[in-house]
Amino acid sequence: MNLKLRLNLVTTGLLLLLMLAGIALSFNNARNNTLAEIASAEKSTLYLFESGKLAINPIKPQTIDLNAFKLQQLSHMRHLKIELVDSQGSVLDSNQTQGLNKLSNEAPAWFEQLLNKTMPRWQPKIKSLSFNNQLVAKLIITPDPSYEYAEIWKQITDLLVLLALFFICVNLMIAWAIAQALKPTNTILTALDEIEKGHLATRLPHFNLPELSRIGQKFNHMIETLQQSINKNHRLTQQLMTLQEAERKSLARDLHDEFGQCLTAINTDASVILKRAKTQYPELKDSAQAITQLSRHLMELVSGLLQRLRPGVLDELGLEVALQDLVNGWRTRFEGIAATLNIANAQYLTKESLGDVESLVVYRLVQECLTNVSRHAAASQVNIQLHAHIKEKQGISLIIQDNGKGFNINQVQGLGLLGMRERVEGLEGDFSIQAQPEFGTTITVWIPLRMQA
Repeated sequence: MNLKLRLNLVTTGLLLLLMLAGIALSFNNARNNTLAEIASAEKSTLYLFESGKLAINPIKPQTIDLNAFKLQQLSHMRHLKIELVDSQGSVLDSNQTQGLNKLSNEAPAWFEQLLNKTMPRWQPKIKSLSFNNQLVAKLIITPDPSYEYAEIWKQITDLLVLLALFFICVNLMIAWAIAQALKPTNTILTALDEIEKGHLATRLPHFNLPELSRIGQKFNHMIETLQQSINKNHRLTQQLMTLQEAERKSLARDLHDEFGQCLTAINTDASVILKRAKTQYPELKDSAQAITQLSRHLMELVSGLLQRLRPGVLDELGLEVALQDLVNGWRTRFEGIAATLNIANAQYLTKESLGDVESLVVYRLVQECLTNVSRHAAASQVNIQLHAHIKEKQGISLIIQDNGKGFNINQVQGLGLLGMRERVEGLEGDFSIQAQPEFGTTITVWIPLRMQA
């Protein structure tokens, strides 16, 4: 349950409690008012009865003047049933007028039953009219609060309508206020998603709420610190790559100038010895031949090692020719794997257009990927696509895809993959891997550049 929904539910619950409390209070007030009206009406009726007694002719008390009591004028007292009966029990007068007994919009039965349970049990009050100890008439007052139930029901329903409108309006206003207050959270989440994608230039705007404004300031400061740290790591990576390539270049030069020359001399001397041994020293023939073969083998190893340490063709002829030479040599060693190389806009991949670091990084990436394919992929085909982009977004895109057995990215993170990622990120590029078991592997690289046309 998100925060917005939770706050809306809490406010809705509080408003419902207030509505229930208001209904209960209104119900209790209506009950008390009904009791008070009944008590007041009883007092008024008794007062009128005493006044009516004074109007009776004492000479003929059995002859009762109904106008003396005027019970029909009390028809508005619907919650009292007032009857004047003679000594025989016949009704002489009453306030129950036909058509005025109850309101037309009577309350529901369940509501009347609920009110009846809360009302006290009323007993009729009887006032006797006697002269000379002779009963002339009786006034019977019977409380009947049910006549007020329709009025109470109308009051409560009107209150319910008012409370419902208030509930809807307040709930909508609170929901709108909560939505506006939490609206910046979408901006924060979007910024976090951008940071997760590696877009460190993302910044949060200024928020009106002080709490969110402080969060935005801390977030921006954190990203700036992170970006500075990453930039330092990138510079360090570039320096390490430069030093590493310098060491490779120095080692390759030493191997070529020193070790290579020595092997060439050994091979030459062994060839001379072998030639003379055939005629003068036949017992040395086998040894001289072995030395010759071994020196040639060492020369081939040194040549391959020099190629891996520092491809001379990259320095001399550029990236396109170096990659073609690399792939052709790889095809020769691994004839069971079909390797294809596609290069677009090759005219922008020359030594004059690319820097040494970028060219070397692309070359090493292809070299490392081909090595991994031959060792681990069990693939029958590998495709290499290199594209130089020269328009709005300048850079190099490299896609290397094989149809091998793939691997689980979350479980396999070798030093080779880590080294490739560091090389690319050291140039502020993007490096991604898509791989699934039995579905091959695809490596996508983007290196931003400023092409020299």
